[in-house]
Amino acid sequence: MLRIVKNNRAQAVVGEYVIVFFIAIGVITAMSTYFQRVVQGRIYDARDAMVSLTRNQSAGYFNGNIFFHYEPYYQNTDSETYRSLISRTSLVEGGTSGIYRVEYDDLSRITSTSVTKPPRDADKEYE
Repeated sequence: MLRIVKNNRAQAVVGEYVIVFFIAIGVITAMSTYFQRVVQGRIYDARDAMVSLTRNQSAGYFNGNIFFHYEPYYQNTDSETYRSLISRTSLVEGGTSGIYRVEYDDLSRITSTSVTKPPRDADKEYE
């Protein structure tokens, strides 16, 4: 049985397949950076094309500047939190020493207001 396996010349093919597989994975991994740059470039060009088209179409109708960027992290959030907690403790007769009971009445209210700054005001603070 071992002689049949030992004399089988197709065993070297498995090693070649493994090497080709790892080379292919390495090439795909190395090229992923370039694929990501291509996609980002397409998005950048599409944004620029949309803004220039909008500027051309709105010429004479709109006074002001159309900005390229949207920065959601330039945000001013104002929150107001209210909480009321009332607890009642009582000892009711029963059992050997009584039954201890605690009742909680909880009220919570949170109000939040968020304002996103436009790019031209990104370095300014809102009042």
